[in-house]
Formats: sequence, C-alpha cells, structure tokens
Amino acid sequence: MTIREIAKKILPQGAFEKVLRARKRVQRARVERLPQLSESDFQKILTEQLGLVKDDVVYVHSSVDRMHLAFPFYRILSLIREAIGPDGTVLFPTYPNLRISSYEYLLRGERFDVRRTPSYTGLLNEFARRQRGALRSLHPTKSVCAAGPLARELTATHQLSPYPYDVCSPYYKLIEKGAKIIGLGVSTRNLSFVYCVDDALKDSFPVRVYHDHIFEVECVNYESRVERVRTYAHNMRRIIHDVPRYMKTHIPAEVCRDMVIDGMNFFRADAPKLFELMLALAKKGVTVYAPSVYTKRSESTPS
Repeated sequence: MTIREIAKKILPQGAFEKVLRARKRVQRARVERLPQLSESDFQKILTEQLGLVKDDVVYVHSSVDRMHLAFPFYRILSLIREAIGPDGTVLFPTYPNLRISSYEYLLRGERFDVRRTPSYTGLLNEFARRQRGALRSLHPTKSVCAAGPLARELTATHQLSPYPYDVCSPYYKLIEKGAKIIGLGVSTRNLSFVYCVDDALKDSFPVRVYHDHIFEVECVNYESRVERVRTYAHNMRRIIHDVPRYMKTHIPAEVCRDMVIDGMNFFRADAPKLFELMLALAKKGVTVYAPSVYTKRSESTPS
C-alpha cells in the first residue's frame, strides 16, 4: 500500500483532497524550475535515450505535468509517431478509474463503453484515445488504446480472460511483438507490464495479488452491443512493491533502465527480455513484491 493510499484511508475526504492539491502545487513549482524541453530535445530523448526506431511497437506511460515542455503536450503523440514511422504502433493505458482502486471502481457497477468512457490515466492518454483510427481494448478497468497497423490485433481479445494481464491482453502481446515500453515524466514505478508475470503463473505465483471475487461487468463494444466481461481486481493490500528498486537490483540496464534527464524521469524497457528475466526470477520466489505479502506456501521458496 502506497503512502497516498494510506493517507486516503486515514484522512477525511476533504483533508485528503487538500493534501493532494498541496502536493500538486509543490510538484508544479519544482517542474517549472527545470530546463524546458524543446521539440528537438524531446525527439532526441525518444530516439537516442529511449531507443525508438522505425516500425517499433511501443507502449507509453506518461505524466505531462511532470515534464517542462516548451511545446503543446499533444505534439508528443506526433513526435512518437515520427520516431516509429507509419508502420509502427503506439499504445497507451486508458483506465477509467480516477483516484480509486479497480476493486472500488468495479463495486460501483458502472457500465464501460469502449467509445465513450473517458480515460483518467493522463492527459496524453485521453488525447490519444480520441484520435481517429485509435482502437481501445474492451476491458472495464485495464483498457488499452492503440494506433497503428497492429492496433486491432493487440486490442482484440482483452475481454476473453478474467486475468487482465495474461495472454489475451495487449500487455502480454507486447512480448510477442518485441515491443518497447517507455516512460515520459515517470519512472518504472508506473510500469504495469510487471503484472504480466503474475498472470502468467496464476496460482503458482508467490503472491495472491487479486481479490477472490470475479466481477462480471457490462461493456459496450464498437458495434454498440453489450458484452459481459469477467475480471479479477487487484487487492491493493497485497500490491506492495518497489519496482525501480527491483529493476536496479535484478535486471540489467540494457533490458530495463530508469533515467533522469534534466531533472525529469524517463525509463525504457525491452518487453520480451524483461518478461523472460522476471518470469525466471518469480519461479525462484523473487518478485517485485515485499516479503510481507507473500503467501505462507511460498515463503519457504528458495531465492
């Protein structure tokens, strides 16, 4: 459980919102003191630091507010597409839940509409979702949008498994496509791809990361038909991890690397190589999770 989640649990709602606003003011002030990134600066980061090349499949985590840009935020999408070319495909997380866990969101019983339900995972992600030709996966909490030649293939089957990060998901398909994952303004703390290992091993994974209950949610697809999608939701009491520390300790920098450029966070990861290494470590009992949340059965697993 993060500090933010603890604060939300123990503070009255008004006090919690006040803390969030104060935190954002401090963050904005810090960012405004950093050097501004021009479009050419940003393009160099994409190609020289993050390693994007023509025809790449790239999954993007981002926080526009944590970068000091000298250009409009929406140009980021164009710059990425210029880097990967017309045969490249770009993906973004488009989760619909704001400031609450997936479990809390699902308890509300809201219908998910693949066309109309907004994304609350950042300004750039919502902008990308609204682009002509973008396609979004039909999942009530872990939806992904994609644009490019592989968009349909990557997003088409997300609704077919109750495990949101398993082989049916766009996340797992990043492995099959040799994709890159990048962070713009964020560190690997935001790297949701790590959950693919959890869902690959399912009951063999050392931590029980989901609530036992499977939700069945009404979702409206692109044909305006209602599909009932079944999904697990993470148990946030068990999602206690330090992904940047794990990466620094166990994963070579050429596979996954956090970096700070002009005071701003970025990261890059090679999806298939990262998955292979994390899967092998998980089978030995080494995961991103804190030892305190391991199941008793796995606590004796050799590391």
